[in-house]
Amino acid sequence: MSIKEQHGDDDFAATVELFEKLCPHVTFEVVLPGTRLYLFKEGEPYCYLIRSGICKLHHGPDEILINVMYVPSIIGVGGALAANAALFLHPQTTSEIASVPTQEIRQIIARDNLWEQLSRHIYRVTNRFFMLSSYLNAPTAYEILRFQLLELMHEPAEFRENISAAQYIQQKTRLSRSSIMKILSQLKQGGFVKLDNGILKEICHLPLKY
Repeated sequence: MSIKEQHGDDDFAATVELFEKLCPHVTFEVVLPGTRLYLFKEGEPYCYLIRSGICKLHHGPDEILINVMYVPSIIGVGGALAANAALFLHPQTTSEIASVPTQEIRQIIARDNLWEQLSRHIYRVTNRFFMLSSYLNAPTAYEILRFQLLELMHEPAEFRENISAAQYIQQKTRLSRSSIMKILSQLKQGGFVKLDNGILKEICHLPLKY
């Protein structure tokens, strides 16, 4: 999972409860790494339920990495995503995922009166994306990079140990590789982070300003 989100435990519990209520009505399939699962297919919105594995959410046109998904996870149920964003899930490991037209999921929610769980789930997801957007628009390159290092430190070890800090930050931001490498080098030399062959091992202390 990613860095702790700005929500209470009850909000994530609502996502888990909604996931569990929907599970009996969907079919999970094994999806291999590298597969692209788009949130719109031929103009129709789709909802994905992720039961296991590490999945990344990308913004289609520029393939910016938006988030590494929590498990269990639901995406596409709110219907607020634009088709032209071409968002897609990209499994990093073999994953169990159910793919269902959003309209069918909404019918299940209406029939089983799951509106409260849905509203709390949407609140959590909306809050999460607002936070991500805010940090991507931070005034300095260091502040953007600082947040991404904190994100990376909270990713699953299986994911974190297989991607360099520079690569992760470059996938998630529009910072140049030279700027990223310069700041990482300075942080390592200053003892603020521990890197091993580019892999983030530990964050000792990251000042708010640098």
